[in-house]
Amino acid sequence: MALAVVVALVAGGITAFTVLRSSDDNRPVAGQLTNTYPTQPQQGWALSVDDVLPGGIFMWPDSLPAGYGSAQFIELGSTLVTTVGPLRGQQEEIVAADASTGSVKWQADVDGSVTCATASIDSTLPCVIRPRETSTTAQVRFFDLDTGEVRSSIDRSTAWMVEVYDGSVFTLDGGNESNTFNRGTPNDLEARWSTAVPWNTSCPGSGDSHSFEIVDGLVTYTGVGSTVLDTNDGRVLSHPDLGGGTSLPGQGFAGVQCRLPFPTDGYESIVSAPDGSEKFRISGDDPAKPWLVSASSIRPYIGAHGAYDIETGDQIWSVAPDDDFRLNGIIGDIVLGSDMDTVSAYRIDNGEKLWSSVIGESLKFVESDGKRLMASVDNGGLVAIDLSDGSISWGMNADDTHRWSWGKANDGLASITNDTLTYYPPTGGPAGAPGRISTAGANEDEFVTKCGSTPTLTPVEYRTETEGLVVRMEMKASCPSGDIASTNALRVSISDSGSSVASAVFDFSDEPIYLPRTDRESSTNSIEREFLYELDSFWRLPNSLGSSSSLTNATASGTQLVECSDEGTSDTSLTSGSPSQTRTNTPIKPVRAAAPTKDVETTSLDALRAQANADLPFVTNDLADRWVAQISAKRVGLDAADINGAPVHWSAEQILRQHLQLRLTYPEVRLLWSDEWRTFDLRGWWITVAGLTFADADAANGWCDSKQIALDQCYAKIVSNNRESSGTTKYRR
Repeated sequence: MALAVVVALVAGGITAFTVLRSSDDNRPVAGQLTNTYPTQPQQGWALSVDDVLPGGIFMWPDSLPAGYGSAQFIELGSTLVTTVGPLRGQQEEIVAADASTGSVKWQADVDGSVTCATASIDSTLPCVIRPRETSTTAQVRFFDLDTGEVRSSIDRSTAWMVEVYDGSVFTLDGGNESNTFNRGTPNDLEARWSTAVPWNTSCPGSGDSHSFEIVDGLVTYTGVGSTVLDTNDGRVLSHPDLGGGTSLPGQGFAGVQCRLPFPTDGYESIVSAPDGSEKFRISGDDPAKPWLVSASSIRPYIGAHGAYDIETGDQIWSVAPDDDFRLNGIIGDIVLGSDMDTVSAYRIDNGEKLWSSVIGESLKFVESDGKRLMASVDNGGLVAIDLSDGSISWGMNADDTHRWSWGKANDGLASITNDTLTYYPPTGGPAGAPGRISTAGANEDEFVTKCGSTPTLTPVEYRTETEGLVVRMEMKASCPSGDIASTNALRVSISDSGSSVASAVFDFSDEPIYLPRTDRESSTNSIEREFLYELDSFWRLPNSLGSSSSLTNATASGTQLVECSDEGTSDTSLTSGSPSQTRTNTPIKPVRAAAPTKDVETTSLDALRAQANADLPFVTNDLADRWVAQISAKRVGLDAADINGAPVHWSAEQILRQHLQLRLTYPEVRLLWSDEWRTFDLRGWWITVAGLTFADADAANGWCDSKQIALDQCYAKIVSNNRESSGTTKYRR
């Protein structure tokens, strides 16, 4: 368990407090994405509401937000559950979709308002079904997760909400003057206990939102006031006038003491221990939600405007008062705050401001993959914010005609509107613990010093842009005390199984990079930088190098090696300094290309073969036996004009360069080897085709016309192993 002792000034004296990391290891915490999204995801599968209920709309499996037409889904491992109906508030069916494929696993008629649990019990999903016909009583039904069959049903006229926790079913019954909370089983909803709690008239609530959750042994309901109960015996733990109840994992709970009329100096916050005993009160600083954290007995209490010792209530740090800004979330070791369009991040231990970024209107925290915060903005568009420096990793715009909601979907991420449920597969590897920052003390010397060895670089991700191949690399010092890269000529060469991927020389003299120390326990003992390899300095494309998430992006496979060689001079005056930021969004441009490890012809042939192999599955599954546009056909030794009309004696190097240039211009193109396809009569040719299919030859030739490619360079072709070459080519006139 990693701990850090930090000294803070409190009330004129000195108090030592200890801060626990976001988790005891590097695993994701509950509710967090299990895989990463270093780059913008591409759509995987999509389930249209018309495939479920033509003309209907998707709605939240919670009758209150469904009444406003809000769409959301519940994630139950590999199953995603939502509801559908003809109009908002009219939930007619529960729909379960397979999170891997988007196919509908089952649909169950309900004919009434629906509120489902967010977890399953004994492979069933409990839901409260309240019929529209008043003569029929409400029920708690248990739907089989695999088939949708109702395994059991209990009549419960006053049932409103249901949840599952610790192998039990928790239900909330509504009444005219009280709420009744129950813990039981699928056969007896009151088997363990039942507790009636009078309505809180001092906390009338908004009427359009509520929450019912069980966290860390506490049942918390917020609607008309807030009620907190012990899961073991149903004992009410909360203050009679508590509002805005928030669970503090490992510490108890907090909320505000409601008073009518509304106090001009703001509500008073009450922080309570797990047994309900009051710890302290704070005026005008209601609690922030510990969002993605593990249980901790020593994490500071975070209010809207500062941090407080969890045992004494003494203030540790604060932010400047602002009516529009408030601290409103905790993710690991980072406290998040926001106003209408800006997100700011602070260290939880000492309040140091880490960054502040303008993101967009109506922002809402959605998910995290550990390294990035995903925030919903505007009408539901998604922005990924790097937690280390606040930079925007990527963004997705929402359709202005629909409101998008986002959530974790098994191993990935999904969005839902009233019309469509859409899955986006991960673009990176497994996620780690969220919001990890260094636990070094504020006065500890973090300076790094110059190292005599070149740094260690490891590819993380590849992508192509119009300028060339961009490689995101992890940079790590070879010396425990860190490093300062200031040379004006560092050759960085990447190889894969002995064949060159890219090689160029980079200049760090104008903007030296300070690499973190590696001799201390820290989550930031390396940084990431992007390196640009221009057309004459790379030989391979992303989808031949790792797990491809799109036509232009791939996560490194881990088989590539990087060799660094200092071929220049460094600034000897730079002897120490603070580490550079973990991430920037501007690729480092090369000063010149470098030669491959093998001769250029062998390297180019290896690259052509690797690219044809990488493209073969797509060509076989998505292009074969259909009309495509053939852009180029070249063999080594051919004398023929290039696309621009220039005469060329074609070598392997020139064939590869032309294909790479076409790939940068038209990212959808693919490479074929003529020997592998029956519709090519000649052997030994490298064929470049557009990765699009067309209804007929004229449509394919129309694509060539639209790109203004010369008549004899681009024409319609069928690529196939199911027929001979006759009739598979149509030239343009």
